[in-house]
Amino acid sequence: MVARRRARLAAASAAVTAASAAVTAAIRVSRLAAVRRLTDLPRYAAASAFSFVFVIAVTAGLHELAGVSQTLAPAIALVAAFAVNFTLLRVWVFPGQGAPVGRQLLQTAITSLVFRVLEYGIFLGLHLGLEINYLVATGASVCISALGKYFVYREIVFSRGRSGPPSSGSDPVASGSR
Repeated sequence: MVARRRARLAAASAAVTAASAAVTAAIRVSRLAAVRRLTDLPRYAAASAFSFVFVIAVTAGLHELAGVSQTLAPAIALVAAFAVNFTLLRVWVFPGQGAPVGRQLLQTAITSLVFRVLEYGIFLGLHLGLEINYLVATGASVCISALGKYFVYREIVFSRGRSGPPSSGSDPVASGSR
C-alpha cells in the first residue's frame, strides 16, 4: 500500500515537473517571439530606408558616371535593389531562416509585384478619388504598402515557424549573442 502511494506520488511529481518544464519552454518561446517582433520592425524600416537611398544612388551613378540613359538606369537600380532587399530581409531583418532560398526568392518576387500593384491602386484612389496631391498620395501609398509588406514578409515569406529549423546559429536573438 505504501509502495503504491510512493509510486503514485513519484508519477505525479514527474508529471508536475514535466508540465512545469513545458510551461517554462512556452514562456521562453513567447518571449523570444516578442523580442523578434520588436527587433524585426526597426530592422525592416532601416532596410527600407537603405533601399530607397540605394536606388537613388545607383540610378544617379549609372547615369552620371557610366552614361546609362535616364530611363534605363532606374530599371537596373530597381533590379539590383531587389537582390539587395532580398538578402537584407533573409539575413538581417528576419534572421534564422531554414527555408529554401529559391522558394523565398520566388515568394518575395510575387509579394513585391502584388504590393507594387496595390501601391498604384492606393495612389490612384488617393489622388484621383480623394483629390490628394500626387506627391502626398505617392508617399502615403508607399508607406501603407511597406507596412503591409512587413507583415506578409514576417508572417508568410520569412516566417521562422514555416521555414524549418534555423540555419546554424545565424539568429543572434535565439543564440543569445545579443
